[in-house]
Amino acid sequence: MADTTGGASRIAGPGILARGDGASMAYHRVEGNNPGVVFLHGYRSDMDGGKALALEEFCRRTGRAFLRFDLYGHGKSSGAVEDGTIGRWADDAEAALTELTEGPQILVGSSLGGWIATLAALRMRHRIAGLVGIAAAPDFTEDLMWGEFTPEQKRQMLEQGHVVLENCYEPENPWTIPRRLIDEGRNHLLLRDAVNLNCPVRLIQGQKDADVPWQTALRLADCLTSADVEVTLVKDGDHRLSRDEDLARMVRVVEQLAG
Repeated sequence: MADTTGGASRIAGPGILARGDGASMAYHRVEGNNPGVVFLHGYRSDMDGGKALALEEFCRRTGRAFLRFDLYGHGKSSGAVEDGTIGRWADDAEAALTELTEGPQILVGSSLGGWIATLAALRMRHRIAGLVGIAAAPDFTEDLMWGEFTPEQKRQMLEQGHVVLENCYEPENPWTIPRRLIDEGRNHLLLRDAVNLNCPVRLIQGQKDADVPWQTALRLADCLTSADVEVTLVKDGDHRLSRDEDLARMVRVVEQLAG
C-alpha cells in the first residue's frame, strides 16, 4: 500500500505545523486560487513523490492553491511510522485542511492516502469540492494485511504484537507491522457500509496492481452515496501509477474537477 515514487522538491525546506501532542508535521504549500488541491501520500512514502510534484507543477502553472504534507512517522514529519494509526493519520489530514487551507479543496489520495482522504472528506464535507483516489486502499489493514496473513503470522501478531513483512520495494528494509495498526484500523473501515459523500469522486486504478486489487475501486464506488463517481481502470497500470502517461492522466482528472 506504499507509494514509493521518488522525487525531489524544488523548495528548500518544508513548513512545520505543530500538533497538539508535541508532534510536528512537515508540509509544502503554494498559495493560489480555489478550489485548491491537497495531496495525501501512501503508506511508508512521503510528500516528495512524483505524483505530488506533478500536481504541484500543475497548480503553480495554473495559479491554483496546493498543499502536500507528510503524515505522522513519514518523511520529514516527527514520529515513527510504526507508532502511526489510521485514526492518527486522519487527524493529521483534518489538521492540515483546517490550519493550512481555506475554502473548497480537491483531495487527491494515493494508496493509503486514498483511505485517509476519504475519512477526511467525511469529517469536512462542507470543504470538499472533489475526491480523487489513485490506487486507493481503504480498509487495507483488514482486507490486505490481516485478511491475507497466514495462521502463523496471525499467531505472531497476537502473541508478539507485530509481524515482519517483506518489502518488495526495498528488500533490505522489511516492514514491521504492529498490532495497533490492525486493531485501530477496524474503527475506520469504509467498505462495510455506505460512504456518505456526495461530492464528485474519481478513482484511478491499475489492473496490474500487485498491492491493491483493482476490484477495490469498484467496491468503493459502490459504497459511495455520490451519484457523480467515475472509475478509470488502467489495463497495464501497476500500483504506483507514476509513468508519464499516468501522471498526465491524474492531472487531467484533477483539472476537470477544478473546472
